[in-house]
Amino acid sequence: MVGLSLRGAILWIICALLIFLCALALPPPAGLSRDGQAVLGVVFAGVVLWISEALPLGLTALLVLVLLGIIPAWKQSATFVGFTSPVVFFLIGAAAIGTAVEATGLAERIARLLVRSARGSPNRLYIQMLMSLPGLAFVMPSAITRNAVLIPAYRDTLRAMGISESGRTGRALMLALGVLNPLASSAILTGGITSMTASAIIGDLSWLRWFALMAVPYYVLICLGGIALRVITGKFEECSTPQSSAVPAVPFSWRETKTLVILLLVSALWLTDFIHGLSPAIPALLGAVLLICPGVGVLGWKDFESRLSWGLILTVGASLSLAQAMISAGTVDWIGQHFILVFTGVAQKPLLALASIIIAVSIIHIAITNLAACVALVIPIVMTIAHTTRLNPIICALVVTIVIDSVIFYPVQTASNLLAYESGYFGAIDVSRLGFAMLGLTILVGLCIAVPYWSLLGLPLMLH
Repeated sequence: MVGLSLRGAILWIICALLIFLCALALPPPAGLSRDGQAVLGVVFAGVVLWISEALPLGLTALLVLVLLGIIPAWKQSATFVGFTSPVVFFLIGAAAIGTAVEATGLAERIARLLVRSARGSPNRLYIQMLMSLPGLAFVMPSAITRNAVLIPAYRDTLRAMGISESGRTGRALMLALGVLNPLASSAILTGGITSMTASAIIGDLSWLRWFALMAVPYYVLICLGGIALRVITGKFEECSTPQSSAVPAVPFSWRETKTLVILLLVSALWLTDFIHGLSPAIPALLGAVLLICPGVGVLGWKDFESRLSWGLILTVGASLSLAQAMISAGTVDWIGQHFILVFTGVAQKPLLALASIIIAVSIIHIAITNLAACVALVIPIVMTIAHTTRLNPIICALVVTIVIDSVIFYPVQTASNLLAYESGYFGAIDVSRLGFAMLGLTILVGLCIAVPYWSLLGLPLMLH
């Protein structure tokens, strides 16, 4: 919530604390333990603060940990279990890799080559950008990092073409970077928070297994979303100042070369995890060590430390702790049993049940904007529902992951989209229009493409 006043922030904080205190004091409903209700109170308190942004994300995460820790009869050691997850350490390694790619000029080189290859054609620029997203995700796994590099590059190119910020070309490009760009990251296990968190909850899928399962639905959504966005925005403007396709041949610097070699080493370890069995976090941390190590790397510790988002790390760790607390205290089972009543009428129609899950998760994600928090809280509940209704819980969890990534209704719902929104090329109504289109496409891709495809890979929709 942008521009929240001090009085408003205090009111939201008081509201959150009252919710927690009521959960502690009131008798729990039938089937829910007192600890389970207290954990549920922490969940609602955290959601209120995450939605209202009354506190910074990292501070909300610390408060969530405090509230978990003061629950009577709760094992305080379990409060910090989320910080033992490989996801947290993967983020640290990914931050070092992203910082090095930017600091050495390697990212700028890639962006410059991409935008100049369009040769002054807005249509070619748009198509080339969409086609480059999957490949760029391997070089720069973080969608936020890619947007930080690509948005200025595309903005400069649009200006050189004589296309204003109110033009349809810029609107389509920036919306694609904000909404479709993150999908390329989540198609690979090491692409970001969503995939890593979901994999940790589902059961630590290997890099290749995740890619085999998710690349097809994510890449199809990028293509169909790109077409839908093109239809929504309308005909592109003509370029008034065509660009030259010539790219000056600038040799790679020694720092760029070292970064590229280390990045290739890390990528090779990610791709061969079926041989060595290492968690994706280990190669990421190895890359961080090599990139920062004096005499070997390209970064100083201070440079890395200044770019590391403690708010993000605290939020992810606290979200995973909260998700585990919900499972341990029986809160997930209790909520799942109550949600089953809603799905009872469609349980005999698995595709209809899956479509209902997609719509329900889209609505929940409107309230829980933090990706890690949404994934960590929703997947356990949906997997519980799936077990009871005989749907395959892994398929349901994968669908939840795709929905949380793909269906965005307002600018601040994800950090990548907010970064693109701040470029000034599109408004909130544009995000909503694309969001409804992506909801329809997600249902279509999920039911007609992903489910049959996953069945071929040995994951049937229904359990026998």
